Amino acid sequence: LVGVWLGMELNLYGFLVIMNPDGHYIPEPCVKYFVVQSTGSILMLGGFVLLMQQFVAGGLMMSVVGTVLKSGISPLHSWVPSTIKNSSWLASGLMLTWQKVAPLILLSMIMPLGGMWMVIGLMAMIGAVGGLNQNSVRIMSAYSSFVHTSWMLLGLTWSTVVFMSYFLVYSMSVGLFFYGCSLMNKLSMMSQLSGAASGMGLMMLMGMPPFLGFLAKVLVFLMSSSAIIVLCIMGSVISLKY
Repeated sequence: LVGVWLGMELNLYGFLVIMNPDGHYIPEPCVKYFVVQSTGSILMLGGFVLLMQQFVAGGLMMSVVGTVLKSGISPLHSWVPSTIKNSSWLASGLMLTWQKVAPLILLSMIMPLGGMWMVIGLMAMIGAVGGLNQNSVRIMSAYSSFVHTSWMLLGLTWSTVVFMSYFLVYSMSVGLFFYGCSLMNKLSMMSQLSGAASGMGLMMLMGMPPFLGFLAKVLVFLMSSSAIIVLCIMGSVISLKY
């Protein structure tokens, strides 16, 4: 467990450099991300210490809360949209994809199944409803990621292979979409490359057939035997609106 914590700390310091490589970006998202991740790390480390002292219930609770905060999932998700909004396209894309892998896998190992069902349902509904009144592409992407995270967590409760398959498809979708959006800042809005990339990424994110996003959702749907899949589907349908 201490090795997992150490790996996340090294990842944090490396990612802060990516968030502000030249010192030209607004420092607010870097500071907010650092404070949130540091708080999560302190809670995780405190929980690990309690576990080693045989305080199992308290240690497990602290570890779960710290991991939930670091991964930015419900109910400790409110820092994600504001941080994504003011970050660069590259940092935003990594924050929504790669940065979630370690905390989510750790969470699946230490969180009771009942708590996992509750988190999945909350993520699906918050992601679906939260993005409806937004006008920023980055914030809408953040709320969309909540819905996708609920699918990933659901897949993770049944199979790591299903989780990784969904994660790879989601990462590809976000990468294409954000790449197209980043080109639109430099080229004309009608650029064929930026339009094709962002359009393909959007279709995959929406989970429209016959794109890979739809196949990934079908894979999770076929693997899951829990009624919570209904909330995930509702979340995806509502998020189609934005």
